Amino acid sequence: MRCARLGAAAFVIGLAFAAPAAAQDQDVGGDVPSLIGLDLSLPEGFDSFPAGPGEHELAIRARVTSTDAVATVSVADGDAASGRSLGHLTSGTSTLDAPIEARIGSTAFLPLDAAVEEPLAVLRRPVANETLTIRLRQRVQAGERPRGTYSKTLLVTLSSETP
Repeated sequence: MRCARLGAAAFVIGLAFAAPAAAQDQDVGGDVPSLIGLDLSLPEGFDSFPAGPGEHELAIRARVTSTDAVATVSVADGDAASGRSLGHLTSGTSTLDAPIEARIGSTAFLPLDAAVEEPLAVLRRPVANETLTIRLRQRVQAGERPRGTYSKTLLVTLSSETP
């Protein structure tokens, strides 16, 4: 670890008094770049789920910062762009019948097996460290007997593009 020494600086200020200037109109302005930031927690919920039927949920906390007037949060499949495994937990060649579903807040769960992702949240104002909870749900159908380790890579996206 490197330590820096702070030195003191002395400034000499000279003051000169002049006659007041005539008032003028002056335009003042500048460009402010957009800033977006997304921080995700580790998932809380199912590390494993029973082999029988039921609904199983987990939560991911997202911290969002955006200086833009509109920002969207989306979740999409990060493993597959099409086919049977799109939006579904898989283990080798085995795929669960029901897709993973996601929501933020009290909105309806959206299945992640669509080729086009729908935003889960639309923030219509600038935000700083806004906390959102992304809920993921996996349904295990009657008659399904999951075996092995199922996985899926999900992409959580914060965008300043208008939906």
